[in-house]
Amino acid sequence: MMDHPHADPGMSAALRAAFRNSDKKMRQTLVPILPPEVVSFAGVRMYVDPRDNYTDRMIWRDGQPPEMQCLTALTEMVEGRNAFVLDIGANSGAYAVPLGVAAGAGSRVIAFEPAPAMIGRLGYNIRLNGLGEVVRIEGCALGAERGEAVLNYRSRNFGQASLMPIRPGVRDGGTLVPVRPLSDFIGEAEGHDISVLKIDVEGAEVAVLQPLLDAGGWLPDAMLVETDHADTWEVDLVARIKDLGFEITLEAEQNTLFVRKGGA
Repeated sequence: MMDHPHADPGMSAALRAAFRNSDKKMRQTLVPILPPEVVSFAGVRMYVDPRDNYTDRMIWRDGQPPEMQCLTALTEMVEGRNAFVLDIGANSGAYAVPLGVAAGAGSRVIAFEPAPAMIGRLGYNIRLNGLGEVVRIEGCALGAERGEAVLNYRSRNFGQASLMPIRPGVRDGGTLVPVRPLSDFIGEAEGHDISVLKIDVEGAEVAVLQPLLDAGGWLPDAMLVETDHADTWEVDLVARIKDLGFEITLEAEQNTLFVRKGGA
């Protein structure tokens, strides 16, 4: 696989300064010319393309992922431990890669990412950090049942691709992707010291998590759930998770961190 071209450092710095200091309208004008590049933070290297993905754009702008508080909390849980990590909605690897780097020997990170463009970028970042034997990509969406569904794209942001409808004018096409239930993968948690689940699927969290919560079997030690769309859920997942013996230890960056009482 060929290396990606490197951005000119001077031009990149100038564009970054201009982007930071611009109003929303000017930022939208600048987005198509922002240069892809490799950004280093906390012992991790990430190839990001700020032109087509919000998370990449924030890493490019700030030099670190946009959800550092939540990422730090999960990193501290898995650091040096034989961890099992389910990253549902892995994007370019802003969680999967740092957690894979931090976790100890024997760990397994399963990164679920259905968008073809992001699968390629995620794979590149896994290789860039030497995680080829730690992180496995599952190029599928997760849902209540096996099958297939249309993944809807949002303009200039592959990271907000969703199985949920996207309104006309913002939707930028879609592609048919495989769908698998989460239960197909949880058996791999056996033999690990700690299990962590992170999910960010743009409002489709109920379809992914409810079957797991209702099954009455395995549950992870900690769950980081994007709750930004909670007002659209047909089920109160927050209450359901708490009823199963989890407590909220962090609410930040549109996410809620649930930790099993006495665990993690």
